[in-house]
Amino acid sequence: MAKIGRNDPCPCGSGKKYKNCCLRKDRAKRIQEAAWRREEQITLDKLVTFAQRPGFQPQIIVAFDLFWNGHYGIEGLNALDRNEIGRFLDWYVYDYRLEQSGKRLIELFIEEVGPSLLPAERERAHTWQDSYLSIYRIAAPPEQNQLSIVDVLQDDMHTVQDSGLGRLGLPGDLILGRILRSSDPPHFSWAAILLPASIEGGLVTFARRAYEQYQEMHAQASWPDFLSHSGYIFNHYLLKFAAEGREPGYATAAYYNASQTVKKLMEVEKRLREQVIKETRALPSTQQNLPTKEGETVRRTRGGILLPGYVQYKGIQEPEQ
Repeated sequence: MAKIGRNDPCPCGSGKKYKNCCLRKDRAKRIQEAAWRREEQITLDKLVTFAQRPGFQPQIIVAFDLFWNGHYGIEGLNALDRNEIGRFLDWYVYDYRLEQSGKRLIELFIEEVGPSLLPAERERAHTWQDSYLSIYRIAAPPEQNQLSIVDVLQDDMHTVQDSGLGRLGLPGDLILGRILRSSDPPHFSWAAILLPASIEGGLVTFARRAYEQYQEMHAQASWPDFLSHSGYIFNHYLLKFAAEGREPGYATAAYYNASQTVKKLMEVEKRLREQVIKETRALPSTQQNLPTKEGETVRRTRGGILLPGYVQYKGIQEPEQ
């Protein structure tokens, strides 16, 4: 957006110079926004720190493999860049359900850490636990740092703060993200990504099929219920889309592209396969558990670790829920 000079006409249309009209109000608003963003970041840091407690470490690997649709372990976690780890953490802290309790980390955070939080932090965390990933279409260019979007799965209109994606994209483009209602208007979490309009048809069809499968086991499930439980499927679609070489010719680098991430994960998969085969061959013949037919993989290492990476992105079917 063009910067407004102090002596320029005020954009409110009053006819006065900006410095004599809305400059002070806009400056106060920016200071206020910066303050609540700092406060929100502090609460988020506490949540992420809680989610990385030693007791949750095994769950991080399980969650990572679910989100990235494979078996990569700690090597996969170390292979990805900061942005991709951020996208995973956004889903992990809000949506992932622990294997034993079935509770989400945000719920445990509120139960265990909530009493020690400031009232504003507790309220913020309570609003976060109702969030979920969804697909939103940009309805119009942003105005006054606000963006009109449509939830393409539920056909609902929303107004959110524009964190920059609205200015980078075009009307019709998609935002895959999580709306957090801890501000007015609400805002997307840090992990939201921009997708081209051309991907909407396939992505929405994929999501609707998965929702139908989910309803077969959960007849009364709403879209928020499904998305809270299964938001990771959007990542599966983007990985499959990239692995099949169906990435459209993106006109701007602002659009999310999973190609490099797929390449890194495949490299991890290859290394881990080679490692397990090497370890297995070193065992006595009676303890070896090598493939018996084409496409079948070794199941365990000498240490009992499950072999990674038998998931094939190319040509995979839509996931059964």
